[in-house]
Amino acid sequence: MKKITKFLINLISVGSIVLIATLDASQLAVVGLPTPSTDGKPGTESGGPRFGPPTPSTDGKPFTESGGPRLVQPIEDMLPGDLRRVTRKASKCVKGEIEFTALIPENKIGRTVSEYPVFFFYLPQTEAELAEFVLKDENGNPIYQTTLKTNNSSGVIGVSLPANKNVSPLQVGKNYRWSVALICEAQDRSADILEQGIVRRVELSEDIRSQLEKADARQKTFIYAENGIWQEALSNLAAARRANPNDAELTADWESLLDSVKLGKIAKEPIVEIEPQP
Repeated sequence: MKKITKFLINLISVGSIVLIATLDASQLAVVGLPTPSTDGKPGTESGGPRFGPPTPSTDGKPFTESGGPRLVQPIEDMLPGDLRRVTRKASKCVKGEIEFTALIPENKIGRTVSEYPVFFFYLPQTEAELAEFVLKDENGNPIYQTTLKTNNSSGVIGVSLPANKNVSPLQVGKNYRWSVALICEAQDRSADILEQGIVRRVELSEDIRSQLEKADARQKTFIYAENGIWQEALSNLAAARRANPNDAELTADWESLLDSVKLGKIAKEPIVEIEPQP
């Protein structure tokens, strides 16, 4: 009996090998085996697409499945342990359903190609009169600090790093920590509501630079987003929306971009301008 069983197992194994050998590449994909690479590049165990640059479109416009820009987060950007979101105790100085929120990807890292980028956060309805923005280098040395009057405003706010001799430009390859605090009680800063993140300056590749030179304002947002350059994708689109607040296409792009980093609940909030205090 054991000999018969062993014979049947061997027969099935040989049959399977013969069957697989007769299948072409497309059939291999159907049965769940990895399709061999034909371009000399390594495949993946699952046979799925490799992580890499977005597939070029055929109409000259950057491609996204949803039709709007979506951030492709660089795989090497890992979540810093000390920046993980923590549960905050409820504060009476904030009203509404949406929290005080920094507009950054989930991993808390936003890439930029600018020496002086723009940082964004969402300001809810609040009793706090002031918010404080701080940017520090890798060693904790302050680079820029300013306060903003909330003026009973609510919406998305951008803070531009001023390009002047008193503020050092961001260096390529360096990480910088930024934070924005809502000052609920001026006499007790432990009551601040704090949001923070990291900005990393990177250098544009020649390929991306060439794409940007040929792109219009809207296409630039797609290019930045699909190459993981969050700060410019966001600031470029925010500027376009401020200039054309009733443009349905730009509104859809804004919603798509924020939704791609799970900030969709903020997408319908207005973009407001608040000047930093001198």
